[in-house]
Amino acid sequence: MREIDRIDELILELLRKSEKPMSTYKIAKEAKLAWSTVNIHCYKLKSFGLLEEKTTISPIGQKKVMWKLTARTPTLDKFMKRK
Repeated sequence: MREIDRIDELILELLRKSEKPMSTYKIAKEAKLAWSTVNIHCYKLKSFGLLEEKTTISPIGQKKVMWKLTARTPTLDKFMKRK
C-alpha cells in the first residue's frame, strides 16, 4: 500500500501554504532537509498524482524543477497512515 510519511506531509504542507509553485531547492531550504531527500519525495508524490512538476531553464542554462499541488491533492486521506 502506498503511504505518505512525515517528510511527504511536510512537503505537502509547505506547498499548500505557498501561493506559487516552489522549486526543489526552496522546499528543501524551508523544510531544513537535503535537496536529494526532497527531490525523491517530490517524485514519489508525483507518482501518487498529488504533485505536478514543471521544468524551466534559465537564460544561463540552469534547470529548475517547480512543484505544485494537483487538483487531486485534497484526496490525500487514502494515502495517509492511520495513526
